[in-house]
Amino acid sequence: MSSQVEKTKKPFDKKKWRTKKYSNKQKFQDWDERRKKAVIRDYYKDLSKSGNERPLDPLNGKDASLTKQQKRLNPHKEAQERYNQIQEEKKARRLEALKKKEEIRQALDEYKQKKKFKNKKLGKKTKKGQPVMKERLELLLEKIQASVNT
Repeated sequence: MSSQVEKTKKPFDKKKWRTKKYSNKQKFQDWDERRKKAVIRDYYKDLSKSGNERPLDPLNGKDASLTKQQKRLNPHKEAQERYNQIQEEKKARRLEALKKKEEIRQALDEYKQKKKFKNKKLGKKTKKGQPVMKERLELLLEKIQASVNT
């Protein structure tokens, strides 16, 4: 019988080979399939690293935590959700950093205005080039009052 069953080679299908080699659509489908498999593989790798193994039902060997009413998302969708969550966290951190930067900029602007005001008062001179003491005394008075209040 084994002599009757000959090992015949399948005839070469040039059209199939050509689409596999040159078709962008086929290349994209292959790439997409590989990407999905990689996402699923990474998901299971993360599961095993974190030690969150899914408990199995001893009776039928299926996942005990899942019921027919509560269908789990497939690993690809779970990975997408995790990715979206990470992106939201990054966005929140970015917004927080921008807010902090804005506060620092406002504080610097206030400091520069105070310094400009103080330098303007201290820079006043009389006709003969002497400093105007009235302005200096006002600044000293403000400084003393501020220290007394705090």
